[in-house]
Amino acid sequence: MQTWILFTLIAELMWNFTSLFDKILLSKGHIKSPYVFIVFNGAMNVFLIFLLPFFDFGHLSLKDTAIAIAASMFLIIGIIFYYRAVQQEEISRVLMLWQLIPIFVLIISFLFIGETLTKRHFIGFLFLFAAGITISYKKINGKFILSKAFCLMLLSTLPISLYYIMSKHIYEVTDFWSAFMWLRLTAFSGILVLLIPSVREQFITTVKTMKSGAKGLIGFKMIVDFSAFMFLGYAMLNGPISLISALGSATAPMFIFFITVFTSIYLPNLVKEEIDRKSILTKIAAIALIIIGIVFVNL
Repeated sequence: MQTWILFTLIAELMWNFTSLFDKILLSKGHIKSPYVFIVFNGAMNVFLIFLLPFFDFGHLSLKDTAIAIAASMFLIIGIIFYYRAVQQEEISRVLMLWQLIPIFVLIISFLFIGETLTKRHFIGFLFLFAAGITISYKKINGKFILSKAFCLMLLSTLPISLYYIMSKHIYEVTDFWSAFMWLRLTAFSGILVLLIPSVREQFITTVKTMKSGAKGLIGFKMIVDFSAFMFLGYAMLNGPISLISALGSATAPMFIFFITVFTSIYLPNLVKEEIDRKSILTKIAAIALIIIGIVFVNL
């Protein structure tokens, strides 16, 4: 197995667990606003300042610095919409919509980098889109309704796809640690949402009222998130970005499917999802469509 494949799988597995933590923190009301969650995410990167003396921190050109900042901003925007989707839908269904990322990555690469789109790509797109529709439609009061999470994840995966492509560029123009530090430090800009009075007030209230157990969970989540970004950075340094995003999107639904089935059976007080026969078959069908779509996209 190539190293970038292993690192991508490790990063995705880590993010599946942190997604579970996201669901717990948001659904249990420990954090009520996605913007407050973004502040916690941004604050995590402050600690990197203490590591700067220990690294030969390479400089970027003005253009590449702007790309690093833009990449982080796109990531922040995407994560905000992701948190909104998590508030409204089962976490397994939300993560299965990450398969929209390979579609956007290939389209953006075609438009701006000159990559070629083939008939197989379009067939793959159809399978991936069908998977998104399959997992997003739910029967409510006798009517099939498209989940709001589908639209929110469209708004999430587009900017995150831009983050993937821009991050790949940063890893190509400098050494690994310099690229990693630039991308993490610029993500510190997430705390700028505190300039909004209502968000600042919500953040202060959240910190004051949050139980110690929830604070510990956030701290642990931040450490795992940080480590996952490190593994993804190594993958980006050594592998093709289209395959990395595809592999991540294909494996994430399977990881979270088994994790949420386990929690629903053995830890229902933490995260409980629908595990009736129809729900399980729907999720398995969506996973199958995702895998087929990913195979076609990467032929």
